[in-house]
Amino acid sequence: MSKRIQQAPADQTGRIVTIALGVLVIVGLITLVALSFTHQSGQTAANATATPSPSPTPTSLPRPRATPGIHYKSQGHAGHDKKDPTDPAVANYPYNSDPPTSGMHLEQFVPTLLNASPLPKYIQVHLLEHGNVLLQYNCTCPEISGGLSQIATTYNNQQLPAGQSEFTADDVQRIEEIGRGVFVAPYPGMKHKIALTAWTRLETLDSLDPSAVITFINAYLQNTENLTQ
Repeated sequence: MSKRIQQAPADQTGRIVTIALGVLVIVGLITLVALSFTHQSGQTAANATATPSPSPTPTSLPRPRATPGIHYKSQGHAGHDKKDPTDPAVANYPYNSDPPTSGMHLEQFVPTLLNASPLPKYIQVHLLEHGNVLLQYNCTCPEISGGLSQIATTYNNQQLPAGQSEFTADDVQRIEEIGRGVFVAPYPGMKHKIALTAWTRLETLDSLDPSAVITFINAYLQNTENLTQ
């Protein structure tokens, strides 16, 4: 009877090593993809943190970089010792712009924000010195005077005390003193239909341009930083 020759079991070491290497490669690829995704997500989050969405633009008295109007060198604050508007030093003062933007003035305010009569130059300058803005017109033109008044009222009414439908004289003086008033008045005799004035700044228009008026007000209302310029 012949003997069956038993074969030695095949060496499985190489196969196991190959499988192990394959598993390591797969795990390595999965790890690499995961790390790549995490890195990209981190960059996105970092960028989102570095450049957040801008906050809403404030609507009350923004300060744009634009400086509209013509700049007139300050003529100072003369007049603090004067009381009489007929004093030749007041009545004959040579302002360097028309309407005036600085110089001789008396320590007087006006009782209303919207005026049907012209404001004396010595009062105009005092209002500007405190940071107020003047919108003046030289025409019989309800569309211009009414348009300027509407713009001014939009600003002024932000300060109307609760429960009141109109300003008292005390309210107006308080607004004048803190430089938050936008005043409207006729100004006969000037070359243009409209003049917008702030301290040392003058812009003239020959038709109503609400955008230009609003830009001017926003730039200079309550702005006393340039009183020495």
